[in-house]
Formats: sequence, structure tokens, C-alpha cells
Amino acid sequence: MNGSRFTVAVSLLLGPLMTAPVSASTMATLRPQALQCLQAGQDAACRSALLVAETLQRRAAARNAFPCQTLLLGLQADLIMQQLGEGRGDQAVADVGATSRGCAGL
Repeated sequence: MNGSRFTVAVSLLLGPLMTAPVSASTMATLRPQALQCLQAGQDAACRSALLVAETLQRRAAARNAFPCQTLLLGLQADLIMQQLGEGRGDQAVADVGATSRGCAGL
């Protein structure tokens, strides 16, 4: 797949994610949204949680907080798998708590 096709494909996939506000991107914001996504399967909560997690993982990278960034990337994978109907169940819910602890203060 050439570069422009890849960009278009990514834009089509992620475009709906870009509509949610991310101004209050904190772990306190992410946790309830992620849990709502993973436990109730609410698509809007999944989209919102993905946006917040993306903002936070970029922030973690900018601060060289790589363990936190890794936890956030894993949580993003859990959220995406939930959206695809292949949720990871209790492990994904546990990942939310681990991410909150590992990224405290972000």
C-alpha cells in the first residue's frame, strides 16, 4: 500500500475519533470512559477513551515516561479490541487499573 492510500485508510478509520473533545485529558477522565467501554461495550465511550488515551500516551512520550506510555498503548489495544467485538474481558478491565497506577500524575 503506497503512502497516500495508507494515509487515506488511516483517516477513514480514525476520522470518527477526531470529533470528541480532548481538552481535559487526564487519567481521571480516561478511567471511567475506558471502564464504560470495556464493561458496557458503549461505542461512544470507546471512541472517547481512545482519544484521551492517545493524548495521554503522546504526553507520556514527550516526558520520557516510557513505562506509562507502554501501559497506555496496551490500554488502547484493549479498547480497539472491544470495538472489534473481541474484548479481552477481565484482563482489559484490570489493565485500566494498572494504567491508572502506572501513569499517576500524568
